Amino acid sequence: MVLGLLKKGDKVLNVTNDFVAIKRRKGDVDIIPIIKDEDSWRVDFENIITIGYGDNTVTFKNESGVQITNF
Repeated sequence: MVLGLLKKGDKVLNVTNDFVAIKRRKGDVDIIPIIKDEDSWRVDFENIITIGYGDNTVTFKNESGVQITNF
């Protein structure tokens, strides 16, 4: 299995059975969930968490596409 998750300048920080942590070139870190199905592994693209620079806020989009920010 090959996961093509890196871009030039990115660095893998950690790999577990549950996720891959990638430090992006700009300094953000993506926590990418890995799911084990019956006989295969897959990436859960819908639940990637990005840790970036900001003012201690959490922002996400709901099912309707509305962006919600928590302080």
